[in-house]
Amino acid sequence: METVKKYEVEKKADPVLSAEDVKKYIAPNATDKELFLFMNIAKSYGLNPFKREIHFVKYGQSPASIIVGYETYIKRADATGKLDGWRAWIEDKGKPDERAVIQIKRKDFSDPFIWEVYRHEFDTKQANWNRMPAFMLKKVAIAQGFRLAFPSELGGLPYTKEELSVEDAPMKDAMPKAKMDPAPQITEEVPEPEDLKDETEIIEDLKKKINAKMRGFHTEEKKAFFDHVTNKNVTADRLMFFLENFDSCRDEYMAARVQKK
Repeated sequence: METVKKYEVEKKADPVLSAEDVKKYIAPNATDKELFLFMNIAKSYGLNPFKREIHFVKYGQSPASIIVGYETYIKRADATGKLDGWRAWIEDKGKPDERAVIQIKRKDFSDPFIWEVYRHEFDTKQANWNRMPAFMLKKVAIAQGFRLAFPSELGGLPYTKEELSVEDAPMKDAMPKAKMDPAPQITEEVPEPEDLKDETEIIEDLKKKINAKMRGFHTEEKKAFFDHVTNKNVTADRLMFFLENFDSCRDEYMAARVQKK
């Protein structure tokens, strides 16, 4: 089966996305206009918020941001059947012109597509940009590079949080808290990430921190919780969201577990 056909089958198998569910579980403080926009973008591009493919972010009464994870661009480009490999790296690290470079190869292009993103244009000097600047910069390059290399297929998709500089605010509104018995609470402080070299190290570091927060869970429950939040698609971006929104993710998981019973 061709990659594109497989993607279409998987997309059709997703449950119908209702405005009521999105309002209740994803965007409880959305205005009617914001909810309409979010629903139509999600449906138009086949993005499922319950798979963490698209996020609604709103703080208080500020205008909402509709964002996607950088891995969405990679998945969609791969689904076209035209992607022939890609790589991203950092050049001039620590210098004024520090930048992330991405090279994307398409089967129907004679030459690879190359795109550069300069750190000084996106670095907010806060939170994740201080902890893992190289990784953050690469994510911007990935999103922009794939959008430009696949304009017909990816043009119009929402931007990533790194491009919009919304990653530093706590995403408490992404999932409302369910009213039920609390899960085990961990009061110990989780250490901040060190200066990590690549995504593999970042993923392992985030796993350790999430695992530390789940010490009150039984082994089987811990695995079920982890799989529920990540949808068995473990990426650094998704784990970072999990860690930053642990309480909300926990409550949403428990609510889903009660509904199944």
